Amino acid sequence: GRLRKKLFTKEDPIGVHKYLGLFCLLNFIGRYAQMYFFDPAAGLGTRGHPWFSMACLLPHALLSLTSLIFHTVPKERVVGKPMIWQEYRVHNIIFGVRSVVTALAAALAIRFNNAPVARNLAITFSGACVLLANYGADKATEKLRAVEVESTTATMPYWDGCSIETQKKFKDFYAYCQFMATLACLSCGNPAWPLAVLLAIQLASLLMTLVRKGLLSARGYHYGYTASLVVPYFVGLRSMLFTQTYEFPFMLALAYGMYQLRRRGVSKYALWIPVVLGRLLVGDKFISYSAW
Repeated sequence: GRLRKKLFTKEDPIGVHKYLGLFCLLNFIGRYAQMYFFDPAAGLGTRGHPWFSMACLLPHALLSLTSLIFHTVPKERVVGKPMIWQEYRVHNIIFGVRSVVTALAAALAIRFNNAPVARNLAITFSGACVLLANYGADKATEKLRAVEVESTTATMPYWDGCSIETQKKFKDFYAYCQFMATLACLSCGNPAWPLAVLLAIQLASLLMTLVRKGLLSARGYHYGYTASLVVPYFVGLRSMLFTQTYEFPFMLALAYGMYQLRRRGVSKYALWIPVVLGRLLVGDKFISYSAW
């Protein structure tokens, strides 16, 4: 009764967003089980039922988009608690959809038997998505940010008694993972990678909603969000062992270098434009695209 009231709202009376969320949660569980123990491409490659697996990605995009039906989302961030606000919501939609379309691009290239033209199109499309998502997020921030010194992850509230040092560890890890997530969407190798990093993006919104409804603490949010950021690394590890290649360690090192440069004030475009161009130039020379 009370729990149901907390989870069902006037703005979503039939629960469209809730049922999409439930589907996505179950899909994540099933796909992660595949990525860990069975097919590292999570059914999006040459094994299993790829068209069905691709169709299962669409509710993830719809889940992000249907968050717009909620009109009571505050413009300014709520002080002291990690809850959804308007700027964060738009960022979440942009990066959520980025994951879905780049996973689809990599999967479609496989459907076309990795023909050179299909591969080139998929890589170019993924590169464009990465740059457009960054640009779109910046535009959203320009329009919606209420306080200039804020940032969507760096100024996220923590729990009482959480030391500055602990906060810094969380923040550094969150920032590093953003680079890894973007590289996963740009990689255009294993189509399951963009799906693996989508988990943290979509779970963060669920966790924030639970905080807002008083069902989760700030500490619970940060622990849950961190766990959702950790699990894709095991997907990368499994892919590396499966293909016996070094794409994943290379991505770890590249993300670290980019993160360090960004911390020192290098513009994100000065970082991402050369990396995207590099990805287009390298093409498939070092990418194990045919293993999936």
